[in-house]
Amino acid sequence: MSSLRFVVSRFRLPFVSRYLSTQTTNTKSREIQTATDPNVMPTLDTSQLSDMEQIYIKRFEERHMRNVERRQRERRRARAIGLSFGALALAIYIYTIKRVRQETFLDNFDVPEPPPQKKAAEHD
Repeated sequence: MSSLRFVVSRFRLPFVSRYLSTQTTNTKSREIQTATDPNVMPTLDTSQLSDMEQIYIKRFEERHMRNVERRQRERRRARAIGLSFGALALAIYIYTIKRVRQETFLDNFDVPEPPPQKKAAEHD
């Protein structure tokens, strides 16, 4: 498992690393790791905060949720635009292929006879 994490981090595959970080074998061992890990922020008891700090946290959470909603709308719009451009390109490609198949100008093409000089040279 650690070699897989190394490969994921080496090739910078964020979607796989997110998946691996959510997969745990033992939740208690993970809790112990996070509790003693100096890089992990301890959980905060909000009842110990002042009223101003709680208001600040609520404002921050509201602003964060607005940003999340805005980003979701932007992603949805970007997907729609990308899919419509892809559909347009595919439609143009299919239309072009159909039109080229329907052309018949080479079907009635007769091979011309060789010029008379070559005929005389062939008989000698």
